[in-house]
Amino acid sequence: MKQFSGCRWLLATLSLAITASFPVIAATADGKSIYNRFCIYCHGEKGEGDGPAGSLSGVDTGDLSNGAYMSQLSDQELYDRIAWGEEKFPYLQMPGWRSSLSDGEIRALVKYVRTLAVDKGLLTIPSPKEREQKFRTDPLERGRIYYLHYCSGCHGKSGHGDGEAAKNMTTRPVALSNPGIAATITPESVNDYLTASKQRKETRNMPVFEDDFKDKVDEIVLYIKMLAKTK
Repeated sequence: MKQFSGCRWLLATLSLAITASFPVIAATADGKSIYNRFCIYCHGEKGEGDGPAGSLSGVDTGDLSNGAYMSQLSDQELYDRIAWGEEKFPYLQMPGWRSSLSDGEIRALVKYVRTLAVDKGLLTIPSPKEREQKFRTDPLERGRIYYLHYCSGCHGKSGHGDGEAAKNMTTRPVALSNPGIAATITPESVNDYLTASKQRKETRNMPVFEDDFKDKVDEIVLYIKMLAKTK
């Protein structure tokens, strides 16, 4: 069984809790009731990204009420984001709901989400295409997203060892933003530590990550080095 760390573990737990609480949604349920069951916890009542679980995510929860931003997404693009979540759009850090919602329910949800968008003036944040382009072309941006996905729940968004999951730990996670510590971190040292800790489960301080985690280590380390420089 795969294990998760930090906010990924918290989000996964929240997702399971929501699904378990509402295992079946009537086919006639409207988009608002679906939104209130699956989306409101992060995106908030008005879609402004201020839900009680939104702070668990390292990546900012999307503001569905921003008309200028939402107008740049087609209905199919919204559908795909709801259905697949971070599996296809890793820079979003949200679960995909295709296993919990039917095609018709996702389409009803898309229609309801459209009603949340209001005019907030000209777009002052990166557009959907700009966000995706930056993620695809900038290794540091990918490192930031991966760090927030995998590491910030324990090590903190700024690397101070004060992540949300750290509150329940007896040993404080390492402050990766400490220049002295960051200087010792390399992709090889991270992979060696994870491999050794996986073999000695009884003394492991970090969870076992997905099989593709090693493909992301180089960029995560790049971002950690940046955190230390900007401390």
